[in-house]
Order: sequence, then C-alpha cells, then structure tokens
Amino acid sequence: MKKIAFYSIVLTMFISGVSLLMTSCADDNLGNNSNADDSGAIVRFNVTDVQKDVLAKGVSITRVGIVDNHGLQGRKLLASNNTNLDVCLVETTVEGVNPVKANASTRAEIRSGMNVDFSTSAIRGNSATSILTTPEWFHAQKTKGNGTLYSPIRWEWSQPYARFFAVYPEISEYSKMTINNTEATGSPSVEFEVETDVKKEVDLLTACSGDVHYSTRGVHPETNLDFRHALTAIRFAVGQNLSWNKTIDRIELQGVLLKSKYKLSSQFNGLGAGWDHSGYNQRGNVVLSNININTNVNPNTMIVGNPGDNNTFYMIPQQLTGHVTAYFHCTDGTTISVPLSGEWSAGTTRTYKLSQRNSDWSYQLTSTSPATAAYNQGTTSDYTITSYREDPATHVKQAVAWKVIGYDANNDGQFSMGEKPSWLSSLSKTEGSGGTVAETGTASLIQAEVTDRLALRNKELREATPLGKWDYYYDLSTKGETEPRNTANCYVISAPGHYRIPLVYGNAIKNGVDNPSAFRTSNTGAHVLRNFKDHAGNNITDPWIEKTNNYANNGLDGAEVIWDDCPGANMLHLDNPAIVRNSMGQTFLHFQVDANIQSGNAVIVVKKAGVIVWSWHLWFAPKSSLRKMEVTEPSGSKYNFSNETLGWKPTVWKATAYSSPRTVKVRVEQSLANNGVKQVSDITVTQNPYIERKGFTTLYQWGRKDAFPGTDVHYEGMYMRNTSGDKRLTFDIQYPYIFYINGNSSSWTNNYPGYYNLWSMNNTTAGHNLSGPEVVKTVYDPSPVGFKIPTVESMAFLSILNRINGTLGTQSYLANGGHLVWTNDSHTEEMYFPCMGVRGYGSNGGLMGGNGTNQNFYSGCYWVATPLNEKWANETEILSSSIAQRSMDRTNGYSIRPISE
Repeated sequence: MKKIAFYSIVLTMFISGVSLLMTSCADDNLGNNSNADDSGAIVRFNVTDVQKDVLAKGVSITRVGIVDNHGLQGRKLLASNNTNLDVCLVETTVEGVNPVKANASTRAEIRSGMNVDFSTSAIRGNSATSILTTPEWFHAQKTKGNGTLYSPIRWEWSQPYARFFAVYPEISEYSKMTINNTEATGSPSVEFEVETDVKKEVDLLTACSGDVHYSTRGVHPETNLDFRHALTAIRFAVGQNLSWNKTIDRIELQGVLLKSKYKLSSQFNGLGAGWDHSGYNQRGNVVLSNININTNVNPNTMIVGNPGDNNTFYMIPQQLTGHVTAYFHCTDGTTISVPLSGEWSAGTTRTYKLSQRNSDWSYQLTSTSPATAAYNQGTTSDYTITSYREDPATHVKQAVAWKVIGYDANNDGQFSMGEKPSWLSSLSKTEGSGGTVAETGTASLIQAEVTDRLALRNKELREATPLGKWDYYYDLSTKGETEPRNTANCYVISAPGHYRIPLVYGNAIKNGVDNPSAFRTSNTGAHVLRNFKDHAGNNITDPWIEKTNNYANNGLDGAEVIWDDCPGANMLHLDNPAIVRNSMGQTFLHFQVDANIQSGNAVIVVKKAGVIVWSWHLWFAPKSSLRKMEVTEPSGSKYNFSNETLGWKPTVWKATAYSSPRTVKVRVEQSLANNGVKQVSDITVTQNPYIERKGFTTLYQWGRKDAFPGTDVHYEGMYMRNTSGDKRLTFDIQYPYIFYINGNSSSWTNNYPGYYNLWSMNNTTAGHNLSGPEVVKTVYDPSPVGFKIPTVESMAFLSILNRINGTLGTQSYLANGGHLVWTNDSHTEEMYFPCMGVRGYGSNGGLMGGNGTNQNFYSGCYWVATPLNEKWANETEILSSSIAQRSMDRTNGYSIRPISE
C-alpha cells in the first residue's frame, strides 16, 4: 500500500463555502432513501484541511484550536553510543503535521478538494435535539476526494437533521484501522494501529460536520468537513554542530505505543476529540530500514521526512519518558541510542537533530570589501562572502548560511540595522547559503551632489546685511560701537557697507584702553627691540598714529589701496576725504565696500606728504573664517586656532557635502554557532568625496606686519620684489609693498636686525623650543583682532600623521590644495591647511614657488612667533606626504595660521 502523507492529501481542496456541483441526473436506484420530492437533495460535502487553510492565512495554529502550546518547547537530549562519539539529539516541535505555508501565488488553490478517498458515517433525527446515535443513518461509506459518496444517498424530509463524521484513510485502504459505531456521547471512535514499517505508515485525519439542517426540500444543505490531524509527524535532521561523518542505514523508534483509540469530535470546530489509551498497552519498535543516509550534509538539513521521501514517522501521540528510545544504526557498526522524554502531541511535527555537544568544526567566514567608489558612482564593485565549515579530521567542507545583521556608520563599533546611512541605498545580497566559492554582491549608492562652495561663499558675502551707511560708518574696531575698541593690523570684512578703522598702530589699543605692552618692553638684550618703531624710526609712544611723539605725525593727508587680489571687482573705494578726525582728535580712515564684494584681500595705507606712515590688511571673508577651532596638542595643551589661514582666498572650490571619505561597515554573521559563538565579518563600503580646491593665502616675511599676495598673477596696484634699499624697520613700514629678496651685494637677511621679539614681545631667546614664553602680541603682528602668531608647540599637532584626515598622498593632497587635519586624537573636528606655495627669497627672485608650477607640486610653510637665530626663524613645512617643524631664512614669504589671544 502506498504511504499517504499530509502534504499529498490536501493538494486540491474546494474553495470554502462553495457547494459542489453535480452533473449527473437523479438516480432512481438510491435504495431505501428514494423519494421523488427529495431527488435533488443528495448528500455531499465541502472538504477542507484546517491546518493548510490556517497556514495559508498566516495565522498561528494554536490560536485556532488545532493544537495547544503544550510540548512545543525544544530541548537537548543526551545520547549513548558504542564508539565514544560526542553526540546528542536536539528536539524541536512545530505546529502542524509537516506544515508548509503557501505563498501568495498558491493560496487561492488551498481549498480545491482531496485527491484521495475517505470514509464517512452519519447519524440523523427529526430535530436538532433528537439526532439518534443508533441506528446510524449510514456507516463508513466510501467517499470521493471531491466530497461525493461512491453510492449516493439522499436526504429525507422526515429526518432533516444530521451529523456527519469523516476519517482518512478510507477504511478499506488501511487494514489496521477500525471505525467504530457512533457512541451515546454523539460521536464514533477509531481504533488505530501504526505500521511498524515506516514506509507503510499513513497519516490519520478526522472531521465532523456538526449538526446540519436540511431546511429546503429538494435542495441539499451546505455540509462542511474540516479535516484535522490526529497523529504526530516525526522527522530527523542533521544539527548544526555535527562534525563526524557516518552513514545511517536504519532508524528505529523503540518502545512506542502502537495501538490506541481516537474519539472523534461531535462538533464542527473539532473540540472534544482526543486519544484514549485506556486498555491499550501494545508497544513495539517502528523501523525505517534499507536507507543510506549520509550525515555529511549541510547543517540543519532534513535527512528523514522530506517531501516525497515516504520516510516520515506517523506516531500515536503519547507519553515518551521511560518508554520510547530513538535508535540509529550506521553502516560501520556505530549505534546511537537516545531515551526520549516528554510527549508527542496531536497535530504537531517533532524534529530530532543529530548534533554534538562540543563541535570540532572549524568555521570560516571571510569577506572582501568593494573598491572605494567615486562620489558620482551609483554602484560599487563586488564585495564577496565566503562562508563554510570544515571537519578537521576528514577536511570535508560544508556551506554555512550567512546574513547581514547590522551597520556601523559612525565607527563606534556598535552595529544595528537602523544605522544604515541614507547614502547607502541597498545591498544586492544581504544573505546567502554560503559555500567555499565566494558569493558576490554590490552596493547601490546615492551619488553625491557637488556644490560650488566658492559661489556660496561669495553669495554669503554679497547677501549679508550691509553695515553702516553714508552718515554713520561702521567702526571695525568696535563692531559698530557695540564693544570696547580693539585694534589690529588686519580687519575681516564680511558684508558690503560703509566702514572706518582707527588710525592706530596694530594692536596698540585693547579692550578700549591703551596697550603699551604691544610696542615696548623692559626686557633687554642685543636681540631685543625694547621700543618698537614708527615709519620714521622713532619710538612709538602713543597708540594713535597722529599722537605719537608729541603729534609728530599729525596731519596725515593721504590714503591709498596699494594692492588687492580681486581683479576687476572694483569693490573697495576710499572716501573723499578718506581721513576723518573727530572732536577728540582721533583719526579714522573711511571707505566703502560695494555690493559686489567677493572673497579676497587688499592692503590700504595712510600717508603724510607722500610717505607711507602705516598700512592695514583688509580680508574679505565670512565671519566663520575667525571661528575658534580648539586643538589638543600631544602635550595635552589646548589652543584655539582661527578657522581659516590668514588671508585665505579660494579661487576654485567645488566639493561634496562631506570632505573625507564616507564609510559604513556592514556586519555579516553565520547562521550557525560553534560552541555558542557565531562567526562575523565586516564589509566596508566607502564613497570618496569630491573636492577641487585652489586658491592662495596672504604671505609674510618673518617679523613684518605686511601682507603680500599669494600669487604672481592676480593682484592690482603696487607690488615689487627688490634687493636694494635700506633694510631697517623704518623702510619696511614705508614700503609695505616691497618684498625683499637677497642680491649679490645686499642681503635683507644679513642686514636686517636680528630681533627675537618682533612677533612675541617677551621673547628674549632663540632656538626651536616647544615651551617658550607665552606670545604677547606686538604692533608688528599681522593677525586680526583677538588672534596672534602661533607658538612652536601650538603647531606641533600637524606633525602627527594620524591626525591627517585622508589627504596623505599626492592625489588627495593636490585635489584639496593642502591637508585636512584632525584637531584631536578623537577625530571629532578637522581643520583645513591650504598649501598653495611660498614666496622665495633667493634664486627665484621672490616669485611664487611650490604652487603647482613644478609638475603640480604644492607645498606650504607656516611661520611661528619665535626665531631659530638672528637670521632664521621657525616654521612648519607641509608637503603631500610629510609635515615637519623646521626653520628657514626670515626673508621667505610664508603663511600664518593665527591662534587666539
């Protein structure tokens, strides 16, 4: 007899609620039930399988009363064997007998009939309360899978109430089953015995229609039979930790209860049905033999009880503890015995997995990351996952499934599915079956938008609210008279407007009062300038230029823009008159900045009788240029740098919103644990930023306040490179547009007084000292208000290569025009150091160098406040692959990155 399993008897069920249509005519040969008035009322059924229907709807079987939760919990059972194998049996129980949930495309086919026969019995009466259990209307009649009886039977109007009972298998098809007559309790019972040969076993399903009323004469009433499983399905599988390789040729369930009685429900919902083992004690062994099953299969793979293999054990639900043993026999003579415990429940599937308590498998999970993607790349190259395990004894390899379990976008080492960044659209492969051959996938990325940052920078300047007006000039030293006066040699302008600056020497006024420490000191020494000089070589005695030396400079009569680096903009205009005096004898320079303001620099001077008396640097830049950036040095000291290098003027600046490569780590995990631990591996998806940044900064000769253009092309006005002339401080002040270079007979370096304190008033020594005195700003300091020249120590962080954020190397360095540098070891904020060249003092005649003219070679050097000796000064040299603190001739024109006072 062919074994019939659950998954084959419910393939074609009728749609619920739809009565079967009969195409045959009324038959006069219907036995005692023949009645002309009832000719159309032939008994027929709508047949369904509750389990199949419920699973198709995605509802828990326990919620609809097919089974309860008792006994569904899994456990690990210890085993004994004759070869000292490390082995156990892991049991799991699920709702349903070999349950398979239908997918969306097949759910409509769930209720379409049965392809096997079953037996039907019935009782009837003349009212709902008088349905007689004896005699039965009919007993164990053979019924087709489509719900019609082989020998048709009509309803009778005199007895319109009935209850129907159905049993599968059909009684004549299974000799070890007896369908008993209906008992006084209202339902029959089935005496059922399982075959000891597994291949001959069948499933047992029963149904009850509940009470059915024949209410319209000649029209058969709707009669539904919902079949429910009465047995427990037993399957065997290889567990996840089984590393030894055996071939099983026989499996037995020993000591099982072979025969018992199952009472059918008298209700349509199946309540009240159950097994009654009273008086049944026949036990024996159920055997699956003549098999050839290799345990060397993928973990968690079913080896017995797969669809179509006819090897599922169908067992009577029963208590197991102290009675039932699972037994395995292998071709090499190995035997394994596992006492079972608990119980088998009706309508469930119990799976027993052969496994090991401690696995010897070597689990391997490796991954490769895709190549770094460009900012405008939508799909990455392949990433790969190789996932398998290997038996160290036999070197047999088995695939191990894997899946993505989380993302880490902020590099904190914590992974979650919610941390997938928005720029990572998806992964083409988030799980796989594993194997020794790598599985591949790609990442879909959001292409980054490139923004013209220079255009935005200039737009910010032009659209800023204008400051001052024709009858009220905005004082840059008091921020429009909202703060005490603070003066400097450089003022930042961030909006169009009417402006004025006080004609004061550098920072000689601080917080609204005179600041004499900016122009004289009590320190002595051959290399200490005790009294700082004005343009005529006289000691500065008063902050106000016209008041110093008893008004020696009174009568300033001229002003001029000597150079700017915004060709054609024509945005800076001196007023006429430009020099204005107030009632307190204070003198100011008035000028206007037009609405076409753009990022750049200019130098303005005031004169007396045609001689330049002093000069100032105007830096047209956003307010953010002076935002303070806290830097933590290796020593632990903290300094606040300006956000931008002094005089920074970008000429090209296009970039993505992110400046360093954006990355996310994707963690994958194997589905199997080895001794409780699952292997993980990380894939890193990286998308580069786009950056095209060019420009220049103002450059300075060490010790001078005078800003020089960082380009040989884009400047207007007076600018000269010269080897001749008086190289004293007075000459520097009178000629702020002359950049001195060395000549054959004259050297500015050699003739220039080798003062140590030109940029740090209290500095009295020379050398490369990290811990020199605190910088006290002088009137020769070119920094804006609130800032000063940095110290050697404050620039030390630049030489820490792990502080460089992605710009080490020629390509990224050139694209950025410098380095991006983390301000601390935690890498929470970065600074940009442009390296657009230097202005040399020697053989190149003061022309720009290291600014891309030599095979795209860029370099940058930054002065600090202290000298190495009377001729050379300390500086930080920045190249594409290195940053070093060095010293060079004071005559060089280098950049400055100020720190806050």
